[in-house]
Amino acid sequence: MSLRSRVNSPHPPERVRFLKPPTVLGIFCAFVAVLALLFPERSLLTRLNDKEDAATIRYREAVLRVRPNDVSLRIIVAESLLRAGNNERAIETLKQLPPGLTADQKRSVAELRYHALRNMLLDAGTGTPQWQNLRLQVRSAAMELAGPHPPLWRLQQLAADARAAGDLDAWHDYQKEISAQEATFGQPQQDPFSQALARGDYRAAAAICFSAMGKAATVAQRRELFMKGVRTLQSGNLPLEALRAGERHLDGLSDDRSTLIFLTRVSLAANQPARAEYYIRKALGMTTTPKAADPS
Repeated sequence: MSLRSRVNSPHPPERVRFLKPPTVLGIFCAFVAVLALLFPERSLLTRLNDKEDAATIRYREAVLRVRPNDVSLRIIVAESLLRAGNNERAIETLKQLPPGLTADQKRSVAELRYHALRNMLLDAGTGTPQWQNLRLQVRSAAMELAGPHPPLWRLQQLAADARAAGDLDAWHDYQKEISAQEATFGQPQQDPFSQALARGDYRAAAAICFSAMGKAATVAQRRELFMKGVRTLQSGNLPLEALRAGERHLDGLSDDRSTLIFLTRVSLAANQPARAEYYIRKALGMTTTPKAADPS
């Protein structure tokens, strides 16, 4: 019996079968899970590099599914989603936080939740049902962020956000609180930090915080001023400068675990994963390698 040539075969060759998208996603997630189990620290600090593209964000989310109680990673994922404009997913990520957050983590979560909701309110049509619902959520998030005794600069920020979103009721309420503070402390309130923020001089405002660290009576007060100064530069869209300033003003906090963990997040926000690895290793008491050279 002679063998038929494939060319002369009446049956066409079989088509190459491609895996369906759910199967590909499943394989990808399984691969990420193995990586996270084998290299837990590297998967968070080295493999989660400085990119903010969709693939990197999905990778971070996949690792988070393996480590759902990792609060620091959850905050990093939410920050990435917020910067990418995925406000709804950022909020959803923050809903699944485990209990027992530190004061610094609670502040970070409150800041992220507020900004995500504010962005959604700005995108919603003024007066629509969605806008009305979001307006209440933004107001609640603002109260959580500001606390019972908000400083003048925070009230001014919230008032400006409310006016930009068309929420004039909230804007009037904030203006009343601003007027009450100005009446109490003088017209206008002579607060150099608030004045610097009001004119958009984030560097001057941060410098005020750093200079006050030398007068702090406790480590907790020094840490609070330090973080406030770094966050001020971050809020001015100066992430790399925030990291550099933080490294320059670590006086008395170079072995403080909360400060080192905070600098880990600051490093990642500044696209400096090598520095992030240095600080997290130091916070965990592990052997550290010299920090990467300061980028030009």
